[in-house]
Amino acid sequence: MSWVARSTRGRARWPRCLALAPLTLATSLASASAEASGELQMHTDASSGLTTWTWQDRSLSLELAQLLPDQTRAFFRGRGFDPDHAELVASHCVFQTILRNRGDQAIKIELHRWNSDGREGSAPPRTNRDWQATWVQEEVADAARIAFRWALFPGEHHFEPSDWLMGMILFDLPPATPFELTLRWREDGETHEARLPDLRCAGEPSG
Repeated sequence: MSWVARSTRGRARWPRCLALAPLTLATSLASASAEASGELQMHTDASSGLTTWTWQDRSLSLELAQLLPDQTRAFFRGRGFDPDHAELVASHCVFQTILRNRGDQAIKIELHRWNSDGREGSAPPRTNRDWQATWVQEEVADAARIAFRWALFPGEHHFEPSDWLMGMILFDLPPATPFELTLRWREDGETHEARLPDLRCAGEPSG
């Protein structure tokens, strides 16, 4: 079953390993547009130590849940990737993501217009299109490449009101890296922008 889902009804269903109990920290955020201001909440699971950040404004909500490198390795090994290729994916910063259109206007998302800013520099998320070129070169089997495409959040998508999508977003950052995310979207002919500070990629478990 694909991790990417689209629905105008019901609730997203998360893998059991990603169920996170909330410890909440709320932060008000400024943005390029007054209409794009919003609130960021951080929820950390007391047993796993994994964190989910939830941001929303009047028209958009975004959830970013940390995935451990071991979770990423296991997921892609179970979908036909050999150990070296699964390790390549797990060496990146990986989040399970839900994005929802909360407003009454259509929204367009293009991940190449987003930016992560950390100690490694500034870069957009690494999309399925980027990865597929690598998988062709590495002669990864078609079935594994298809599974990879369905697992990732799409590089571009048009959201009607109440639409939502779920999938992995991979940032070109090492595990455990702190960073700031700039997200952008198009709504009613205008580009909106928001900055999400103090995010962090999951690292390898200590001990």
